[in-house]
Amino acid sequence: MVVLIDAKYYGAILHRSRQAQNIKACDAAKMFRISLRELRRYEHGKDPIPENILMALCTRGFCMLQCKKN
Repeated sequence: MVVLIDAKYYGAILHRSRQAQNIKACDAAKMFRISLRELRRYEHGKDPIPENILMALCTRGFCMLQCKKN
């Protein structure tokens, strides 16, 4: 089964969630172990976000939200 997603849609979610948590782009790039240039391309929907980045976004993103609440 293949699921097609819009790169711009998920890129916008990544960008908005990063901004909502006041996370700088360079910090997010370090968290995902990618370059700042790659992060920008993902956020602007120019490249599809790799599976490992989406997985990290879900796991680390929820952990970061919980830490911020406490």
